[in-house]
Amino acid sequence: MSRRPRIGIAGLGDIARLHAQGLKAHPDIELAVCRGRNPGSADVFARDFEAIVYDSWQQMLSDERVIAVDLCVPNDLHRRYTEEAATAGKHVICEKPVAMTTEDATAMVGACRTAGVELMVAHVLRFWPEYVSMRDMLQSGALGQCHAITLRRMLSLLLSVSGSQGWRQDPRRMGGAILDLQIHDIDFLLWTFGIPESVYCVGARSEDGGLNHVYTVLNYGNGPRAFIEASYMLQGDPMIFMAKAVCERGSLDYAMNLDQFDMHEMQGGDTGAKSRSAASLVCYRPGAEPEVLHHADPKVLENVFRNEMLHFTNCALSRAENDTASTADAVAAVGVVEACQESIRTGSVVSLSETAALLRD
Repeated sequence: MSRRPRIGIAGLGDIARLHAQGLKAHPDIELAVCRGRNPGSADVFARDFEAIVYDSWQQMLSDERVIAVDLCVPNDLHRRYTEEAATAGKHVICEKPVAMTTEDATAMVGACRTAGVELMVAHVLRFWPEYVSMRDMLQSGALGQCHAITLRRMLSLLLSVSGSQGWRQDPRRMGGAILDLQIHDIDFLLWTFGIPESVYCVGARSEDGGLNHVYTVLNYGNGPRAFIEASYMLQGDPMIFMAKAVCERGSLDYAMNLDQFDMHEMQGGDTGAKSRSAASLVCYRPGAEPEVLHHADPKVLENVFRNEMLHFTNCALSRAENDTASTADAVAAVGVVEACQESIRTGSVVSLSETAALLRD
């Protein structure tokens, strides 16, 4: 019988499957899952990934061989599951967003700090080669000052999820695209430029009342203006995942090939164009030929989630500090979302001085 330490997964949706593929790539751990409301799903998941099955979440927490847990549960459950895992002495990786509110997020950080366990939030763009290269270029100053950066992330999620994934139709559980989707690009901006001075946001609500199409302007004072558009309300039309940075001496352009997205049986995910060798990140400079920095990776989702999971697993095994996916940034990202929600509610520009204080605390 194997005596390798175990990492247990809670939640068995599409994200959990991507996480499991990544965790399985580490030779020094064993994967585990726990049964929940649909025990048969855990058994199928376990067969697919050769995982150990526990009868319950509490049974998994009680096993000392489980050194860490991977939380792929609905957003409104993140705080409870994290606090219970911390109390049991388990390291935690939690899917984004870290929590529904900064109050909950701060409590989660405190619980893990008190228990002496690692908390990492799965902000996957920090492990995505094109976004890493874009950040490196912007921070290096190779293109001069960045004047403006636009990030768009739009898909037909609300048409595509049902059944056990139907919690995303409830804004009290998911938080809407304003939280669940644009948090990706907010995190990238915090990682690259820090906390902006202010934010202004407008949005449209879906039939469930959630803010599921939003447009956000972030003001960095003497730095760039940042523009984010995020939507779960597309109607089966092609998804949009892109980023464009316009700088003094050039620009950077990223677009994800749509045939690389394989989650939620997403409507609008297949346009019939299979350009697997196309450029995905290009640098443009005046008077020069475009420089291709990355070509499309047909297994991009599998690979970036593997990078993320391997990083967390190595931190858990060695108790090394996680210096890539900052928990303080994850909390601050929720603070920016709360400012976006306030901006929509009041129709005003909202200062982010209080959110900046979260990084100093």
